[in-house]
Amino acid sequence: MNDASNQARQGARAASLDATGFDASDWAWEFLRRNPDYIGEWRSAVPRHLPCITLKDGTQVLRLPRRFPRAEKWGLSAFADPGLDAPKVPVFWHAHALKRIVRLDARKPRSDADAARFSLAGFEVERRAVINVDGIPLVLIKGNGAYVAVEIHGLSVLTASFAPVFELHDLADLAAQTELLKRLQRFTEADVRTVPRQAGSGDERLHHALIALDESLNGKTYRQIAITIFGEKKVAEEWLGPSQFLKDRTRRLVAKGTEMMKGGYRDLLY
Repeated sequence: MNDASNQARQGARAASLDATGFDASDWAWEFLRRNPDYIGEWRSAVPRHLPCITLKDGTQVLRLPRRFPRAEKWGLSAFADPGLDAPKVPVFWHAHALKRIVRLDARKPRSDADAARFSLAGFEVERRAVINVDGIPLVLIKGNGAYVAVEIHGLSVLTASFAPVFELHDLADLAAQTELLKRLQRFTEADVRTVPRQAGSGDERLHHALIALDESLNGKTYRQIAITIFGEKKVAEEWLGPSQFLKDRTRRLVAKGTEMMKGGYRDLLY
């Protein structure tokens, strides 16, 4: 299939993409996977795919046999298939690409009744763990349009229970770490709808920018892009209006989508 056909399929997917429950990392992947340079590097990567297993508690795990510097350049621990959208492929972001990480030491519980006892299965949401060559798991815990990245030291078996000792390296980051810990606590509740969505996740503007990007890559005019996003009726009524608002908005969406594809997606990663 040629590149034009592939872009057309991408455009159709973006316009009909069900972004319900997307968090910022999902949006970041959607923009990255459209980058032609990323697609080219993925095609030439060896291997393109690494085996991802699902543990008995539902945690998806990718164990890295070595580092993958070409993937790390894009903010990933390993390449993910750009032909698959966010709900269909587990994407494992590299710790260096994530601005905020909860770090903890996993200690052996003192007793069966230890109130501090944790396990990954206790988080009632999606869990993705990448284990680097040093054997340290980085777990992305995701739900209700939000996520928390947790780096766990001292946990040899991911399904084991542990007593967490949370690390704080900088008092200036106290407020941010407190918010992440509150979110982690809410992930242990049965109703994950209590978890506040992160700023920007599920943002309609991101979806519009993604559609604008795909249509632009397909060679569509600004007017055609506007019709796809806002509908033919609205465009017919406002496109030639004196304010030029709809034209300017469409141009900004195309520029935003292009910027996000070329590296701005990193700004979405918390």
